[in-house]
Amino acid sequence: MIPNPRQAARPQTRTAVLAGRYGLIHLAGELDLETVPAVRDAVRRCLDNRPARLRIDISGVSFCDCSGLSALLWAKAEEDRAGASFHLCGPPQPIVARVLDATGTAGLLGLAPFAAEGKRR
Repeated sequence: MIPNPRQAARPQTRTAVLAGRYGLIHLAGELDLETVPAVRDAVRRCLDNRPARLRIDISGVSFCDCSGLSALLWAKAEEDRAGASFHLCGPPQPIVARVLDATGTAGLLGLAPFAAEGKRR
């Protein structure tokens, strides 16, 4: 059997909640239709601990399509409903920065817009 090269790029999520006040989710790999359920699951697990603040580290995300962006916007909406603050951290990889910049969502997700623009230079 020939291995599928895309399998190596599947996302990995790591979740940590410190003292129930701070949630951190590290994402790595591709953020697309196949991986959105894992991201949503990680966000739900964090929310179960009722953190006051949630950060999602996207520095390890190598690709993000519209479904991945939708998952990040969903995560922000879930945190808003839970009464917690939310933002992305990282620096995003260039392809992810372009998606956030092109859609105007970098600032909405708490990532400084200049951080996304600076990656294109």
